[in-house]
Amino acid sequence: MDIEGEDISGEDILPLLHRPDGQRLADSLIGAGFYMDDPEAIATIIAVDPRSRAVRVETPGGQSRNLPFASGYVLLTPALVSAIAFLRTPADEERDRMRRKIAAFGFRSKIEDDELPGLLAAVEAAHAYRLPWREERFEGLRLVRKYGSAREEAKLLTAWLEGADDPPPGDMVIALVSALRETGHPIEALARTDLVTRKANGLDRKETCILLTQRGALWLDRYELEHDPEFLDRARQCAKRSWAIEPGEECSMLYNRIRKLEG
Repeated sequence: MDIEGEDISGEDILPLLHRPDGQRLADSLIGAGFYMDDPEAIATIIAVDPRSRAVRVETPGGQSRNLPFASGYVLLTPALVSAIAFLRTPADEERDRMRRKIAAFGFRSKIEDDELPGLLAAVEAAHAYRLPWREERFEGLRLVRKYGSAREEAKLLTAWLEGADDPPPGDMVIALVSALRETGHPIEALARTDLVTRKANGLDRKETCILLTQRGALWLDRYELEHDPEFLDRARQCAKRSWAIEPGEECSMLYNRIRKLEG
């Protein structure tokens, strides 16, 4: 929660209103400015009802109406800042610290309080270029996908794999290839699939099939851009290898795409 800026979201204020001594905060809200989407369209708060999560405001024209408090923003006043600071606890400060670190990595979504430690652990491992233990990275990746985009996923996995032994975990390489491709980095993604060409690659049968189909799809991406028949042939070789190991839907889709491009 940022109480050093010009405004604060109603969503951040609502939980504080339900705490002991929350009435002090409710009183400080009366007379404060409130807006929804347009910071220029400011109304004045005349009543707050924490139970219904509504705020009653009066517009400059003298009209009053009820609005959803959590969907708007309150302009900070000295009295409001003081009331918020009075209600906040060391645990609140710690959550804010975690949110700032996570936001600095690139996350923009509102993160549930109980999932802050897990996501922060994933981010801190990335900052340290350390690959977390298996269960930790599964949980970290779940949270990254829940609250972030492919961009954050690629950034996190790239840093994690910097600290991995050789060969790196196949499932993490597969995830990184997918994220890199989604974020528009096909050349880097293709380079990561080189793992499947190594004899000692550490991949199991399923991982091998997946990485081969990813590699084939990336060769097709290059073919569509450059129309080099060699890229089409490399994609076909990847499909053949994957199908020989274990036929599957992804490989079938790769074959279909090859046939369409062959015309």
